Amino acid sequence: MTERTAHAATDLLRVRGLDVTYRRSRLRGGDVHAVRGVDLTMGRGETVGLVGESGSGKSTIGSAVLGLVPATGGGIEFDGADITHSTRTDRRMLARRMQVVFQDPYGSMNPAHTVGDTLAESLRYNLGLPAEEIRERVLRALDDVGLPPGAAHRYPAAFSGGQRQRIAIARALVMEPDFVVCDEAVSALDLSVQAQVLNLLSRLKHTRGLSYLFISHDLAVVRHLSDTIVVLYAGRVVERGPAALVADRPSHPYTRALLAAAPVPDPIAQRRRQAERRLATTATTATTATTASTAAGRAVTGCAFAPRCPFAQETCRSDRPELVEHDGVAVACHRRDEIGAGTALPLQRSA
Repeated sequence: MTERTAHAATDLLRVRGLDVTYRRSRLRGGDVHAVRGVDLTMGRGETVGLVGESGSGKSTIGSAVLGLVPATGGGIEFDGADITHSTRTDRRMLARRMQVVFQDPYGSMNPAHTVGDTLAESLRYNLGLPAEEIRERVLRALDDVGLPPGAAHRYPAAFSGGQRQRIAIARALVMEPDFVVCDEAVSALDLSVQAQVLNLLSRLKHTRGLSYLFISHDLAVVRHLSDTIVVLYAGRVVERGPAALVADRPSHPYTRALLAAAPVPDPIAQRRRQAERRLATTATTATTATTASTAAGRAVTGCAFAPRCPFAQETCRSDRPELVEHDGVAVACHRRDEIGAGTALPLQRSA
């Protein structure tokens, strides 16, 4: 068995050249290319974090993997099987192994159903289990997320936001999956509750052998749980690598901007991050006119982040950079070697 074959045998999820386009009429602005040529690999028991701003394509990737939106190009494999264009019947079978935790647990629960009924619904529909086994799975899932057995007889309105998210996690656990998509699963929670839920997810990863596709706009949150981080901008991967390297020594200017946007308790470090954000804003303003005129004349072929990048040069605006690996981290940036990794943004924008 070759090394490549051995790695493929241990991969749980493989995404290759994924494209997702939302079709719209010209009156509504034309088609939206949400994801373009994304490659992603996840091993068993691994957490891959997808991070980026709203509109970067991260949630669309999760939805494509789950079959909630169709892929318009590329392929998706789960445990060696091609699931790119799975039928509804196939997806029902996959639900036993693939689950999701959304941002708003209350919005995805029927307020007229008890928590026990909500957790039991998927077991009845997908597995057809007997009542006693359903009850055992429900109580075990509630216990795993730190809720008492009595929670099964209460309604969603009786719980706090953090408790509802635990219920949403329990709903995923009752199916005893291998793989869970966490789509902004902690972004609606305050910091203390957020930390508790992240610690819960981390514990469940080890006790249940789960693999997570963890989606968030917050690089610091993704860093806490992920083994690998994939940074997305305008539907493309701009940086990918081990979580510690990407979060602690980011190479791409966009990844640095995400890091600078996260507040830190150190006042000196916070002032430095605020200065970096002001610089990025200045760079955006300075290039708006150039970008508008270029887009009006022809399609933009360069780096999508160039209008906001303080390092951008003419090459960045004319040629799209390829994703190239440097010391274990893949980066799509023409100037990566010049600006290095983890360095502060310059005081003046490069010409």
